[in-house]
Amino acid sequence: MVWQLVAKLVTGEAGVYVARMRRLVVLYLAMAVFALLMIAYLMTALYVWVAWLYGPLAAALGFAGFFLVLILLTWIATVIVRRPPRKRADDRLQRDIASIAGVAALSNAPLLFQSAKRNKKLLFVPVAGAVGWAVWRAFDSWRTRGSSDF
Repeated sequence: MVWQLVAKLVTGEAGVYVARMRRLVVLYLAMAVFALLMIAYLMTALYVWVAWLYGPLAAALGFAGFFLVLILLTWIATVIVRRPPRKRADDRLQRDIASIAGVAALSNAPLLFQSAKRNKKLLFVPVAGAVGWAVWRAFDSWRTRGSSDF
C-alpha cells in the first residue's frame, strides 16, 4: 500500500488515491460500528436467554463473572506485553537453551543406552533416584495427612 502511494505520487495521481483511501476508511469505520452493534445485540439476546433459563439475578452475576475473567486475562496479557524487550529476549534465550539441551540429550541417548548395556551398575543411579523420590513423596504425603487430623 505504501508503494502504491509512492507510485501515485510519482505519476501525479496521489489525490485520487488519497480520496479512494478516505472513502475506504469511512466504509471500514461504518463496518466497525455495525459489528459493534451486532455484538451488542448478540450479547443482549444471550443475556435474555440465560435470564430466561436461570433467572435475571443469576444471569447478571454470571455475565459479571465472565467479564471479570476477561478483564483479568486482558490485564495479564498487558503485563506480559509490557515486559522489557530484554526480559523477553532472556526468556526466549532460556527456551532456546532448554530446547538445545533436550535435543542434545536425545541425540546422546543411544550412547547412554550402549554404556548402560555394557555396565549394568549405571542403571542403579536413576533407579535409586526414582525410588528415593517416591519414598520421599509417600512420607511427605503421610506426614501432611497425619498433621491435618489435629
